[in-house]
Amino acid sequence: MVKISRLVGIIAKLRHFVPRNTLLRIYQSLILPYISYGLTAWGLASKSYLTKILVLQKRALRFIFSVERCEHAVPLFIHVDILPLNFLYFKSVCCLMHDIRNRKVPSNILNLFCDTTSIHSYNTRSSSANKFYIKKSRLEIQKRVGTKIWNEMPASLREIHFQTKLHSFLLDIPKKHDDYIIVDIFQITSALKTHK
Repeated sequence: MVKISRLVGIIAKLRHFVPRNTLLRIYQSLILPYISYGLTAWGLASKSYLTKILVLQKRALRFIFSVERCEHAVPLFIHVDILPLNFLYFKSVCCLMHDIRNRKVPSNILNLFCDTTSIHSYNTRSSSANKFYIKKSRLEIQKRVGTKIWNEMPASLREIHFQTKLHSFLLDIPKKHDDYIIVDIFQITSALKTHK
């Protein structure tokens, strides 16, 4: 978090001398990798920790656009096609589950998940929809979150150009609802149900 804060400070100083697209490149190449590295592992950290990172994200965007500290951040995220932290976490989990479904991950990760069809032989809605089996356990929160997100995802989002479709879907949530950035992961999951 200290490194992200320093980089935001660099953007604050540079905004007077370089154009906005250069500042955006600095954000994408220096700040975003710190935020997104290992996000599927730490994305369910305590809310206070996640809020600090989100505040830095919003501060960076306000410096890039040279707006006041109290300026609403949602339009800034939408304008530059950048996802806030919770949405980034959601996207990274979805991409991981997509890779697991398509068997593009190492076998030790693949073995953590099982298809509903491997649990029983009879045909159900869950098995015919190519869903994962959700094992009930308090100790496997990350695994259950990924499985739940994948199972709730409409088939239209799982098709080709998966990441592009998912990214635009996630940006549509604050556009449609004029919601503030701090959105719970399960609120995003429930928004998937209304996706056409």
